[in-house]
Amino acid sequence: MSMSLNFLLQATRVLHVGNYDEDELEMIYNFFISVDNEILNDYYNRCTILSYNNDLELYIEITDSLIEIFEETEEYEKCNLLKHQKEESLKIMNKIKN
Repeated sequence: MSMSLNFLLQATRVLHVGNYDEDELEMIYNFFISVDNEILNDYYNRCTILSYNNDLELYIEITDSLIEIFEETEEYEKCNLLKHQKEESLKIMNKIKN
């Protein structure tokens, strides 16, 4: 699982700096849409970075960044898949909080 967190951190850096190429963006996108609920639950149960309540918050933040990027390039199918991933993440957060 730490490899997955390392990928999240690298994705954060790449997207924040904005110096990415199509291959890097595609790799990040492919990872994000392949994450299943087991991994999302694991993210929720881990708090690796102290500025977040859990790693799932970081995942959602990066998902939002990806959605913005793909909206700008009018790749709406990718946006929809990412929005679905975000909805699943939010369901997990809400289910566990309640």
